[in-house]
Amino acid sequence: MPIRFEIYRDGNRLTQFNPIGPMAVAPESVAVPADINFRDGILSLSRSDEQPMGIALLWDVGAIGAFHLETTRLPPRQKPYNLNVELARCRLMKIVQKQEDWNLFDFPKAERFTQRFHEAQSLFADALGKLDRPGEAAKIADQALLIAVELSEQLTIFHSDLLINRRKASNNFVKHIFGCRADPAVQNAKYKELLSTGFDYAVLPMDWKMLQPEEGVFKTEAVDEWVEMLSRKRTPIIAGPLIDLTDGHVPDWMYIWEHDFDTLRELAHEHVQRVVSRYRRSVAIWNIGAGLNTNNVFTLNYEQIIELTRLLVSQVKTMIPNAKTLVTIKHPFGEFNARGRFGVPPMAYAEMVAQSGINFDAFGLELEMGVPSPGTYTRDLFQISCLLDRFSTMSRPVFLTATTVPGRHTPDPSDRSDGKADPAGAGRWHRPWDLELQAEWINSVYRIALSKPYVESIAWGELADLRPIMPGAGLVDDMLRPKPSFLKVQELREHFHQFTFGRK
Repeated sequence: MPIRFEIYRDGNRLTQFNPIGPMAVAPESVAVPADINFRDGILSLSRSDEQPMGIALLWDVGAIGAFHLETTRLPPRQKPYNLNVELARCRLMKIVQKQEDWNLFDFPKAERFTQRFHEAQSLFADALGKLDRPGEAAKIADQALLIAVELSEQLTIFHSDLLINRRKASNNFVKHIFGCRADPAVQNAKYKELLSTGFDYAVLPMDWKMLQPEEGVFKTEAVDEWVEMLSRKRTPIIAGPLIDLTDGHVPDWMYIWEHDFDTLRELAHEHVQRVVSRYRRSVAIWNIGAGLNTNNVFTLNYEQIIELTRLLVSQVKTMIPNAKTLVTIKHPFGEFNARGRFGVPPMAYAEMVAQSGINFDAFGLELEMGVPSPGTYTRDLFQISCLLDRFSTMSRPVFLTATTVPGRHTPDPSDRSDGKADPAGAGRWHRPWDLELQAEWINSVYRIALSKPYVESIAWGELADLRPIMPGAGLVDDMLRPKPSFLKVQELREHFHQFTFGRK
């Protein structure tokens, strides 16, 4: 029996609805494969095991924004659930959980949020009392959800401010906090100058596909120039990911080995050997791999995924015993797992790596959102903070190696999707994306991240709007003129440098 939902807007039941980014979610918000469709006015989720499941999808909350939200886990039944009610139920439940996790229930200065939470609870109770009139119940639940999402963001900011003040008081920040990812294909002198002088460090991709476009062909000229320049400027380098197994980053000639793990392991070993040997004197931190758990291109089982991770880390450590290594989590909300490729969910992979005795030093985390593709739908501040909290038990620092949102709400013909990525189809944070909103998002998310004592540094994912990864994602425009987002990063950099180790 499927899990079925009725959907309402302004109290009216929808007979036409196109679910965007729908996926089934198991406990711990783990995405799982399922058949999801909207037919005859019913949104249905079908799986063979008939276990309680939730559904997550892009949902317009109202003035606060449109986000990828989920319901609680629900058992299959004949009568459809009211989707509006179940989305509100889940957010209110998560607020209660986080208030306990963050020790805010009895915190005096948090009292001002209590009345607003009770208002949302009261509305939700009214909605439950009207389930026999589902249109009315949905309309009231929509109000409860709007208040709950707004309140959860306010609680997130309040909690992050508390923790940031504690870190400041103890000067508990590393020296190199703010970085930016370079595009090795760009050799413009002003671009290089902006990156080397405007940030504490550079993330320099060493994409397998870029460095080895054909079997036996090794093209290093572009990366060589960047490494030489950054070394001359004494700008620390995070190199990699060396091996990224997500689509678009694997060399085309590798696809014939999709089901041959032994060949993949051997070729990855050879590639890493070449790269590390070439740049060992210039790189501060090696990002050894990303997307190893996604099964986006290759079909690997749990044991092979861990074996490959262990091999890559140990290889770098053998060549450079004191090397610092990152293992990167891509698509941390795990949508790829809903596509039936049976990868390892991101947090399960992180836990496996942390507990398996692999001698790596820190996690890398890519947090990119704002375009309509799996993994990049818009999330609110509360969801981002909850994601980061899951790394608190991993006993490893976290480096945000690519943090990115659009700087415009319309497609950009010059981006890497050739204008196919439309930010309007991925939700919105408070309002449609623009230059000022991008800067506001940076200010909020950077502060939330830096409030976590295990987050060491943050790198923006795109310096300039020169064929960016998403529309308007750069901190400077295509003429290399600073945007509000660039100025915001510089403002944060100047502020937080007062509290780094060795400075007063």
